[in-house]
Amino acid sequence: MTVFPLSRLLAIESGHTVCFDRQNREIAWTEFVQTVGGLAAKLGESNSRFWALNTSNSFEYGCALFACWSAGKTPVLAPEHMLTSGKHGLEFDGVIGACEAVSKPVISFEHLELADPLNSIIPSTSELVLFTSGSTGRPTQVRRSILNIEAELDVLESLWGQTIGDARIYSTVSHRHVYGMLFRLLWPLVTQRAFAMFNYEYPENLLGEVSAGGVLVTSPALLKRTGHLEDPVATPWRAIFSSGGMLPPYAAKDATRLLGVCPTEVLGSTETSGVAWRQQLQDGAAALWHSMPEVRVRQDDEGFLEVSSPFMGLSNWHRMGDKVRLKTNRSFELLGRGDHIVKIEEKRVSLAEIEQLAVELPSIADAAAVALEDGARQYVGLVVQLSASGSAELNEQGNKQVNAAIRQSLRSKLEPVAVPKKFRFVDAIPVNAQGKRQPQTLQKMFT
Repeated sequence: MTVFPLSRLLAIESGHTVCFDRQNREIAWTEFVQTVGGLAAKLGESNSRFWALNTSNSFEYGCALFACWSAGKTPVLAPEHMLTSGKHGLEFDGVIGACEAVSKPVISFEHLELADPLNSIIPSTSELVLFTSGSTGRPTQVRRSILNIEAELDVLESLWGQTIGDARIYSTVSHRHVYGMLFRLLWPLVTQRAFAMFNYEYPENLLGEVSAGGVLVTSPALLKRTGHLEDPVATPWRAIFSSGGMLPPYAAKDATRLLGVCPTEVLGSTETSGVAWRQQLQDGAAALWHSMPEVRVRQDDEGFLEVSSPFMGLSNWHRMGDKVRLKTNRSFELLGRGDHIVKIEEKRVSLAEIEQLAVELPSIADAAAVALEDGARQYVGLVVQLSASGSAELNEQGNKQVNAAIRQSLRSKLEPVAVPKKFRFVDAIPVNAQGKRQPQTLQKMFT
């Protein structure tokens, strides 16, 4: 497929389908361009520069992005709770989309007059503003130019364009974050692939006729919930992309069996955008991650992954929170979050290491370690999703015996203070809307 530059996309004349809704009603390219023009005209009436985008409809979100650029404005991308809570210190002048909780100018899609765009050619220096999730502290502002985005879209197409062909794009993740924005919205737009305006929310949604020749943009949070499904799809998905966290081996195996194709995992962050990818095609040894074309990776003295990339908008190397073991200058093994370090009784303990060792046990499918304190002592708690064999053991032997068996297995591999003292067994490790584990939520499970 041809990859059209973002900066010249609005100047293209075409009759192709841009997107479709749940009833398969389609929207053509002409309507997209004219909706962009109508929004850009409204934006042109204001001196405000920074406009937050707040709509769950991917067609409207794409129109708002391009309208801002066409009108010389800067779009601000953030989850809705960040825009409306007032707690995160986000700076913006107005909102595109419905937003009653914000006392700033709002431009709505209702009664919008269609028009030609103010500027069909967008300067390549135009920017957008993103924010980190704030899960490890105050959200950080990240800027990205159209040149950065175009460089990454070219790479995505070079890696997977031939595989996905003219497939339609479906998603379970939000377009408000960099991964969803790129994979479910901008990549389809610049290659003229049709995308869904809506989200799928349940694993059962993935098993119908929708799978035939489709591409799924999703996360571990959903793929980890496919194991209970019984019948594989009749026609496999053409490709499945997953990002937002490591996909446990059992989930990769379940998804491959049920959906017909092994998920392609994408490693990245708001700061770096895409960094590397992998597929867990074989049982046993951990699948290596491969850095994307144009992305350079290295390991610093403390074992952290460092990245230099034209996708970032930064001229220097950026250290990520992941610890790695380099295999070549373009491949590495991911060892877990290096910033997942806590102090337990004055000793540094890696919660990521505990989690990694726990999931190596045949009785455990997934695990989340958390630091706890009861006033008298500090210790580690472990939230556990049991495997089928582990669940059978729990039913036969009870909590006490299973807890003791897990402790005994970990005791030979960890310092005494790092061996979990308390356990909680769950059907799935809880995550937030972005598929991220939240320490506060995990801690509350022990109170």
